[in-house]
Amino acid sequence: MRAPVLRSTLLAAAMTLLIGSAALAAPGGHFEYDLQFSGAQDCGTFVDNWTTVYHIVETDEFDADGNLLRAFKHVEHHEIDANSITGFTIYLHGAFHAVDDYVAGTFTATGNREVATVRGKGVVIQDTGKEVTSMETGELLFFAGGRNHSRDVEGDQIFCDALS
Repeated sequence: MRAPVLRSTLLAAAMTLLIGSAALAAPGGHFEYDLQFSGAQDCGTFVDNWTTVYHIVETDEFDADGNLLRAFKHVEHHEIDANSITGFTIYLHGAFHAVDDYVAGTFTATGNREVATVRGKGVVIQDTGKEVTSMETGELLFFAGGRNHSRDVEGDQIFCDALS
């Protein structure tokens, strides 16, 4: 089973860790980096083996004292999920804007975070719209969009369903 923490929260946490070191390395902060995660989710009769890659272009906003206030990101997302028994594979992609707001303590993502289509079925996963998550607790504070296919609303079972 995938980690109980939402992948978006995991992404926010990873980016938060990178921001600290990157901000020290690049004052005034405009830079690019990649993140990659892999894992496996037990779907009962098979395992969903997944790898996801994010390419991030980030611009940081500092106050007069040099404290990081916000990190603005343009994110490209690509993911491959494969059924361990049949080999059936789905490809997810997306592009969205994200803001780590250290003043408000929130992570906001707006846009097309991930979409997957399957021939003969159409859209099987669609995580689009706007999502605001607490940086401290990972709690979903606001969500709009997603056409009832969003992982953050329906959970990781949507990946098992798409690969069945």
